Amino acid sequence: MNLSDLVWGQPEWAWPAALIAAVLSVLVVINYVRSDAAVLIRLASVTLKLTAIAVVAICLVEPMRRGTRPLPRANLLPILVDSSQSMQLKSQDAATSRFEDATASLSDDASWLTRLSQAFDVRRYRFDERLENVDAYSEVKADGNASSLAGALQSLDQRFEGRPIGGVLLFSDGNLTDTGMPEGQSWSDLGFPVYPVVSDQDNSLKDIRIVNISVRQTDFESAPTTVIVSVDSVGLTKQKVVVQIAQVDGKTIQEQTTDLNAGDAAEVSFRFRPETSGVNFLTVSVFTESDRGNVASDKLISAVSNQGEATLVNNRRVVAVNRDAGPYRVLYVAGRPNWEFKFLRRALDTDAEVQLVGLMRIANKEAKFSFRDRSVSDTNPLFAGLGKDEEEIASQYDEPVILRFGVKESEELSDGFPETDEELFAYHAVILDDIETEFFTQDQLLRLRRFVSSRGGGLLMLGGQESFASKSFGDSPLGELSPVYAPRTAAMKPIIGRYGLTREGLLQPWARLRDTEQAENDRVQKMPPFLTVNTVGDVKPGASNLATIGVTQNQESSPLATAMAVQRFGKGRTAAIPIGDLWRWSMRRNSQENSQTQDSLNRDDRDDRDDRDDRDDPGQAWRQTIHWLVGEVPKRVELRIEPSIDTSGPVTLLVSVRDEAFLPLDNATVELEITPVGGEAIKLTADADRTAAGVYRASYWPRDPGGLLAVATVHAADGSEVGMDTSGWTSQRGAAEFADLRLNRKLLLQIAEQTGGQLIDQDSLDKFADDLPNRKIPVTETWVYPLWHRSWVLMVVIGCLCGEWGLRRWKGLA
Repeated sequence: MNLSDLVWGQPEWAWPAALIAAVLSVLVVINYVRSDAAVLIRLASVTLKLTAIAVVAICLVEPMRRGTRPLPRANLLPILVDSSQSMQLKSQDAATSRFEDATASLSDDASWLTRLSQAFDVRRYRFDERLENVDAYSEVKADGNASSLAGALQSLDQRFEGRPIGGVLLFSDGNLTDTGMPEGQSWSDLGFPVYPVVSDQDNSLKDIRIVNISVRQTDFESAPTTVIVSVDSVGLTKQKVVVQIAQVDGKTIQEQTTDLNAGDAAEVSFRFRPETSGVNFLTVSVFTESDRGNVASDKLISAVSNQGEATLVNNRRVVAVNRDAGPYRVLYVAGRPNWEFKFLRRALDTDAEVQLVGLMRIANKEAKFSFRDRSVSDTNPLFAGLGKDEEEIASQYDEPVILRFGVKESEELSDGFPETDEELFAYHAVILDDIETEFFTQDQLLRLRRFVSSRGGGLLMLGGQESFASKSFGDSPLGELSPVYAPRTAAMKPIIGRYGLTREGLLQPWARLRDTEQAENDRVQKMPPFLTVNTVGDVKPGASNLATIGVTQNQESSPLATAMAVQRFGKGRTAAIPIGDLWRWSMRRNSQENSQTQDSLNRDDRDDRDDRDDRDDPGQAWRQTIHWLVGEVPKRVELRIEPSIDTSGPVTLLVSVRDEAFLPLDNATVELEITPVGGEAIKLTADADRTAAGVYRASYWPRDPGGLLAVATVHAADGSEVGMDTSGWTSQRGAAEFADLRLNRKLLLQIAEQTGGQLIDQDSLDKFADDLPNRKIPVTETWVYPLWHRSWVLMVVIGCLCGEWGLRRWKGLA
């Protein structure tokens, strides 16, 4: 209390009271001065009597205290209780959960709450994914999948904007699942103080959890999918845990055992090939051997751990593996019949995702004007004797003779290389094998350039007699597309070369066929030498040199020549393999020398996969190369999933639609079918995006955690089907709730300090209820009460007089 808070009710009595007190004080002092009692007795008696006189004199002026207090029920006092699932947790030695402790403190018969209700307008709320008001907390269950703490406080701030709020009482573990305050804002921007109430339970929790799961897709055929799982533990001693990856039906794919210490993290990597292409949903689990059956339960929230874990919810997650499926169409153009097409076609016959279409020239065109006998036919002699019908459609003298392979329709590629963008853009990749630049018209070359740069297609240039040759190659769009410069000398040399991957090539999963570097080097050593290698220029800046040819000529070694180079070009990819006789690899037979070399290898130091039959190595190399070539080629319909930053928020589904020329297609109808794993399908219609042409979007709120499969079907304005695409994702609703089980005291303290509140211990709520009205409150009233009209004043006067009288009686003073 400050002196400024004192008010005198009768200030006119100040001088009379002082005069009377002075006279009485003088008389008392004179009386005791004349006494012959001990000094200490006289001093004590005088002090007691003067104190009584002073108190009575002050009472004559009627001193009163003036102050402020909250205007009854004029200020709001919201109470927020976290009703998410993480509030069900309890410490190892506790009998009740955090939520049960909070609701017990907020019972209707709580005396501290009754006192606060008399001074404030108390409002009761719960929050998990959103803020909701409640009548009684006894009816609330902690079953929410999220703790949107920041969102709840912001909603409260907006709801009561301009209204007086005395403070917000917050019951939460502080483990928020939303993103916190927006960028550029802080908790201090809230218009009220926050008083977090923390439980007296300690953090002695035991838990094993999955921290993170990352999925990586490659074109490595043997194990194209890599799943990396990070796990850690809290409160548990060193022990062995099992990390398992399985199909959603429970069939185990792989599992590994690792040692896990409390507070340490472990990382486990799985490499495997999914049974089917497209979207696959897998289950990743971590558990001790004693909890194997408990983690397999369908109701993890209620499952009890034999190891004493606080919860098993964070021991299992569903992950989506989305391996794009075809069909991919690849156009192969060859300048002459060769063995390469045979082995390439044979390799891709075993791949259901790739369709190979071939154009093979078997005869060159001749000059348009030639002097011939009139009896000679205008058609190419290759078609002579095949019959009148065949000769009518046969190639003319001034046209090359081209055979088609693998076409879907009789008219497809009937005029040779595609003459329109729509026809060429129907393919995902183009392979040019031993074909000269002059074979193509200038329009076709520019179209091929647009195919790569704008459409995003892949282009592979193979070696041969006519490949990478002449000055026209370097000056043409093909030379621009090539990742290597045109040669300065003759295009072909009769040389012998050994193939080998560079360091950069070993790092590309699609460029190698073995798991380890040693195994890959052993495999390369068994490859046959190549006799037909094109001389090319340097690798272009920005391109990557993945393989080289170690050339040996006239018993002398020469510098390494480029054997494989790749680069990005616009939206697409281009690659150059200037080897003209790759088919030798497919036709080679293991020699006795290779057999002896293989037998002499130390098998204990080699990967288990090295003992496999390597006769399909050329086919695997072709398949991996083609999959890399078409892996990122856009489709006419592409479905993309954009999950919300907030795990409890909606998922945005974006569908990109293009016409046959791969230009954005508007006025399309986009239908989405979303099917949860084991659930019923839900149909949505996507709306056109206002900011991007040819893009359609829709939002979907997942109801339960788990995998979801989405199928987008697109129809043009005339009703024709444009195409469809499939994608999948996993909803992690509730996963963030159990990311960290410990009480986030640091965040709660930060909120309290920045908003002007205070961290309140749950056992100190009675003290808080008495102290809150004395804090800074928006709406208050002034009150005055008399200090002299109090029982303690009378007790002080009586006590002093009785004490003085007692001393006199004790010493026998008059």
